[in-house]
Amino acid sequence: MTSNSIRLPKTQTGYKSFYRILKVSRKLFAEKGFLATSTNEIIAEAKVAIGTFYIYFDDKRAVYDYLLNDYSKQIRKIIQIAIKDLPTREEKERVGLKTFINFSRQDPLSYRIIWESMFVDHDLFQDYYSNFAKVYMKNLQTAVDAHEVDSNIDLETLAFMLMGISNFIGMQILFKDKISDAEIDRIVDQVIYFLKYGMFTNRSN
Repeated sequence: MTSNSIRLPKTQTGYKSFYRILKVSRKLFAEKGFLATSTNEIIAEAKVAIGTFYIYFDDKRAVYDYLLNDYSKQIRKIIQIAIKDLPTREEKERVGLKTFINFSRQDPLSYRIIWESMFVDHDLFQDYYSNFAKVYMKNLQTAVDAHEVDSNIDLETLAFMLMGISNFIGMQILFKDKISDAEIDRIVDQVIYFLKYGMFTNRSN
Protein backbone atom coordinates (compact mmCIF):
# COMPACT_ATOMS: atom_id res chain seq x y z
CA MET A 1 0.00 0.00 0.00
CA THR A 2 1.28 3.47 -0.84
CA SER A 3 0.25 6.86 0.46
CA ASN A 4 -0.92 9.73 -1.73
CA SER A 5 2.60 11.17 -1.55
CA ILE A 6 4.03 8.08 -3.29
CA ARG A 7 3.12 7.01 -6.81
CA LEU A 8 4.36 3.71 -8.20
CA PRO A 9 5.79 3.60 -11.73
CA LYS A 10 3.79 2.22 -14.63
CA THR A 11 6.70 1.08 -16.81
CA GLN A 12 9.84 -1.02 -16.43
CA THR A 13 11.97 2.04 -17.18
CA GLY A 14 10.07 3.95 -14.53
CA TYR A 15 10.81 1.25 -11.95
CA LYS A 16 14.54 1.53 -12.69
CA SER A 17 14.45 5.23 -11.82
CA PHE A 18 12.17 4.59 -8.85
CA TYR A 19 14.46 1.99 -7.30
CA ARG A 20 17.57 4.04 -8.06
CA ILE A 21 16.04 6.90 -6.05
CA LEU A 22 15.30 4.50 -3.20
CA LYS A 23 18.80 2.98 -3.26
CA VAL A 24 20.52 6.36 -3.14
CA SER A 25 18.14 7.72 -0.50
CA ARG A 26 18.67 4.69 1.70
CA LYS A 27 22.45 5.19 1.54
CA LEU A 28 22.30 8.93 2.20
CA PHE A 29 19.77 8.63 5.04
CA ALA A 30 21.94 5.96 6.67
CA GLU A 31 25.18 7.90 6.22
CA LYS A 32 24.05 11.47 6.92
CA GLY A 33 20.66 11.15 8.56
CA PHE A 34 17.31 12.19 7.19
CA LEU A 35 17.49 15.83 8.28
CA ALA A 36 20.96 16.41 6.81
CA THR A 37 20.04 14.88 3.45
CA SER A 38 18.46 17.18 0.88
CA THR A 39 16.13 16.24 -1.94
CA ASN A 40 18.59 17.83 -4.39
CA GLU A 41 21.36 15.52 -3.14
CA ILE A 42 19.16 12.50 -3.73
CA ILE A 43 18.30 13.68 -7.24
CA ALA A 44 21.92 14.43 -8.11
CA GLU A 45 23.35 11.16 -6.82
CA ALA A 46 20.54 9.09 -8.32
CA LYS A 47 21.18 10.83 -11.66
CA VAL A 48 17.52 11.45 -12.36
CA ALA A 49 15.78 14.60 -13.53
CA ILE A 50 14.05 16.75 -10.92
CA GLY A 51 10.75 16.07 -12.65
CA THR A 52 11.36 12.33 -12.51
CA PHE A 53 11.77 12.43 -8.74
CA TYR A 54 8.51 14.31 -8.30
CA ILE A 55 6.61 11.93 -10.56
CA TYR A 56 7.03 9.28 -7.86
CA PHE A 57 7.53 11.16 -4.59
CA ASP A 58 6.17 14.40 -3.18
CA ASP A 59 9.34 14.95 -1.13
CA LYS A 60 12.16 13.17 0.72
CA ARG A 61 9.78 12.29 3.57
CA ALA A 62 7.72 10.25 1.12
CA VAL A 63 10.89 8.37 0.12
CA TYR A 64 11.74 7.71 3.77
CA ASP A 65 8.19 6.54 4.54
CA TYR A 66 8.39 4.08 1.65
CA LEU A 67 11.74 2.69 2.86
CA LEU A 68 10.54 2.28 6.44
CA ASN A 69 7.29 0.63 5.41
CA ASP A 70 9.18 -1.68 3.06
CA TYR A 71 11.52 -2.79 5.86
CA SER A 72 8.54 -3.47 8.09
CA LYS A 73 6.91 -5.65 5.45
CA GLN A 74 10.14 -7.46 4.57
CA ILE A 75 11.03 -8.35 8.15
CA ARG A 76 7.54 -9.53 9.03
CA LYS A 77 7.28 -11.60 5.86
CA ILE A 78 10.59 -13.43 6.15
CA ILE A 79 9.99 -14.27 9.81
CA GLN A 80 6.41 -15.37 9.12
CA ILE A 81 7.62 -17.69 6.36
CA ALA A 82 10.49 -19.04 8.48
CA ILE A 83 8.35 -19.95 11.50
CA LYS A 84 5.12 -20.91 9.73
CA ASP A 85 5.31 -24.68 10.14
CA LEU A 86 7.21 -24.87 13.43
CA PRO A 87 5.28 -26.70 16.15
CA THR A 88 6.31 -24.85 19.33
CA ARG A 89 6.70 -21.23 20.46
CA GLU A 90 10.24 -21.97 21.60
CA GLU A 91 11.24 -23.09 18.12
CA LYS A 92 9.50 -20.09 16.60
CA GLU A 93 11.40 -17.70 18.88
CA ARG A 94 14.71 -19.38 18.05
CA VAL A 95 14.17 -19.42 14.28
CA GLY A 96 12.56 -15.97 14.27
CA LEU A 97 15.54 -14.47 16.08
CA LYS A 98 18.04 -16.13 13.78
CA THR A 99 16.06 -15.02 10.72
CA PHE A 100 16.11 -11.42 11.95
CA ILE A 101 19.85 -11.65 12.64
CA ASN A 102 20.56 -12.98 9.15
CA PHE A 103 18.44 -10.21 7.62
CA SER A 104 20.38 -7.59 9.57
CA ARG A 105 23.71 -9.07 8.55
CA GLN A 106 22.72 -9.02 4.90
CA ASP A 107 21.37 -5.47 5.17
CA PRO A 108 23.15 -3.70 8.06
CA LEU A 109 21.82 -0.30 6.92
CA SER A 110 18.34 -1.46 7.94
CA TYR A 111 19.09 -0.58 11.57
CA ARG A 112 20.04 2.98 10.68
CA ILE A 113 17.01 3.52 8.48
CA ILE A 114 14.56 2.15 11.06
CA TRP A 115 16.06 3.97 14.05
CA GLU A 116 16.34 7.17 12.03
CA SER A 117 12.54 7.36 12.35
CA MET A 118 13.12 8.71 15.89
CA PHE A 119 14.47 11.87 14.30
CA VAL A 120 12.16 11.98 11.30
CA ASP A 121 8.92 11.79 13.30
CA HIS A 122 8.58 10.40 16.82
CA ASP A 123 5.07 9.13 16.07
CA LEU A 124 6.48 7.21 13.10
CA PHE A 125 9.03 5.51 15.34
CA GLN A 126 6.38 4.71 17.93
CA ASP A 127 3.96 3.35 15.34
CA TYR A 128 6.64 1.16 13.77
CA TYR A 129 7.31 -0.75 16.99
CA SER A 130 3.74 -0.57 18.33
CA ASN A 131 2.43 -2.21 15.18
CA PHE A 132 5.09 -4.90 15.43
CA ALA A 133 4.08 -5.47 19.04
CA LYS A 134 0.40 -5.87 18.14
CA VAL A 135 1.19 -8.64 15.66
CA TYR A 136 3.58 -10.27 18.14
CA MET A 137 0.92 -10.19 20.87
CA LYS A 138 -1.55 -12.10 18.68
CA ASN A 139 1.03 -14.82 18.09
CA LEU A 140 1.93 -14.95 21.77
CA GLN A 141 -1.73 -15.24 22.73
CA THR A 142 -1.88 -18.42 20.66
CA ALA A 143 1.06 -19.73 22.69
CA VAL A 144 -0.71 -18.80 25.93
CA ASP A 145 -3.84 -20.63 24.80
CA ALA A 146 -1.66 -23.67 24.07
CA HIS A 147 -0.15 -23.43 27.60
CA GLU A 148 3.32 -22.73 26.17
CA VAL A 149 3.57 -19.23 27.66
CA ASP A 150 2.71 -18.22 31.22
CA SER A 151 -0.71 -16.58 31.25
CA ASN A 152 0.37 -14.29 34.12
CA ILE A 153 2.72 -12.40 31.80
CA ASP A 154 1.42 -9.21 30.25
CA LEU A 155 1.67 -9.84 26.51
CA GLU A 156 2.34 -6.24 25.51
CA THR A 157 5.30 -6.10 27.88
CA LEU A 158 6.49 -9.50 26.69
CA ALA A 159 6.24 -8.46 23.04
CA PHE A 160 8.36 -5.36 23.63
CA MET A 161 10.87 -7.38 25.68
CA LEU A 162 11.27 -9.91 22.89
CA MET A 163 11.61 -7.17 20.27
CA GLY A 164 14.23 -5.53 22.45
CA ILE A 165 16.15 -8.79 22.70
CA SER A 166 16.07 -9.21 18.92
CA ASN A 167 17.22 -5.64 18.30
CA PHE A 168 20.10 -5.68 20.71
CA ILE A 169 21.25 -9.25 20.04
CA GLY A 170 21.32 -8.20 16.40
CA MET A 171 23.55 -5.29 17.39
CA GLN A 172 25.79 -7.56 19.46
CA ILE A 173 26.43 -9.60 16.34
CA LEU A 174 26.80 -6.65 13.97
CA PHE A 175 29.33 -5.04 16.31
CA LYS A 176 31.67 -8.00 15.83
CA ASP A 177 34.10 -7.68 12.91
CA LYS A 178 33.99 -11.40 12.26
CA ILE A 179 31.57 -13.99 13.52
CA SER A 180 30.96 -17.60 12.54
CA ASP A 181 27.61 -19.30 12.10
CA ALA A 182 28.52 -21.49 15.08
CA GLU A 183 29.01 -18.40 17.27
CA ILE A 184 25.66 -16.99 16.15
CA ASP A 185 24.01 -20.29 17.05
CA ARG A 186 25.68 -20.14 20.48
CA ILE A 187 24.35 -16.63 21.09
CA VAL A 188 20.84 -17.61 19.98
CA ASP A 189 21.01 -20.65 22.26
CA GLN A 190 21.90 -18.32 25.14
CA VAL A 191 18.81 -16.22 24.43
CA ILE A 192 16.58 -19.29 24.41
CA TYR A 193 18.19 -20.52 27.64
CA PHE A 194 17.38 -17.17 29.24
CA LEU A 195 13.77 -17.30 28.00
CA LYS A 196 13.35 -20.82 29.39
CA TYR A 197 15.11 -20.45 32.74
CA GLY A 198 15.49 -16.75 33.49
CA MET A 199 18.55 -14.99 34.93
CA PHE A 200 18.06 -15.48 38.67
CA THR A 201 19.38 -18.56 40.42
CA ASN A 202 16.93 -18.35 43.33
CA ARG A 203 13.62 -19.53 41.87
CA SER A 204 11.85 -20.22 45.16
CA ASN A 205 9.88 -16.91 45.10
